[in-house]
Amino acid sequence: MSSANQTLSSFNLPSTKSIIDDLNLVQQRFVNQLPLIITILGLIGFIGNLFTFLQPNLRNNSFCIYTLTASFADIINLFVNLFPQYLDPTSGNLLSNISDHFTCKLKLFLLGFFPQLPLNLLIMSLIERYACTFGPTSRMSRLRQVKMVPWMILITIIIACIIALFASLLYDVVPGYGCTSTHPTISAVNYILITGIITPMIMLILVLLTYRNFLRSRRRVVSTSLDIVDQFSSICSL
Repeated sequence: MSSANQTLSSFNLPSTKSIIDDLNLVQQRFVNQLPLIITILGLIGFIGNLFTFLQPNLRNNSFCIYTLTASFADIINLFVNLFPQYLDPTSGNLLSNISDHFTCKLKLFLLGFFPQLPLNLLIMSLIERYACTFGPTSRMSRLRQVKMVPWMILITIIIACIIALFASLLYDVVPGYGCTSTHPTISAVNYILITGIITPMIMLILVLLTYRNFLRSRRRVVSTSLDIVDQFSSICSL
């Protein structure tokens, strides 16, 4: 029985080694190239947005300003947080090589700030679209004014800073592990709540509210048009 197990093990070892070699080859050829590919695609998308939203008839539109700013923040995130992994793929986890407390906090702040800022700016663009469904006399319509855009972007940056600062407080240098989370459970729950639940839910709610107001305004327009037609028909019948 033991000789049979040894024979099976001798047959399994070459196949296991072959699978490991294939996976290493895939990682070297494809996985390590992903940061470069994603960065190039992001740069192409940013250039496209730049030419699109800087058109004379769009550059003064608050929605276009929010979207272009989000694209700019996103490309910064790619070059600050993702592209260095392509430049130094042999280093593995960059956080494990950090031994300075300030560098650890700063790196985690950047890892939290730049990915969150484009999401917050996209939320602002959805809020602007939601404000479009209100009348010109409504307070919500003020959000569409170009003079309000710098203030709203500043508020968005402050919110992203607060979120990133809270995330960086949960990380510190641990001997033997580098820059790592001192409260792994809280860090995981915080990331899931903010990035995975709260942010998408806010976007979904804004989209649904905008669609609801659009349907209401459309019904009002149709109802008004029918009333005008009825009045015209009654006048003609006289």
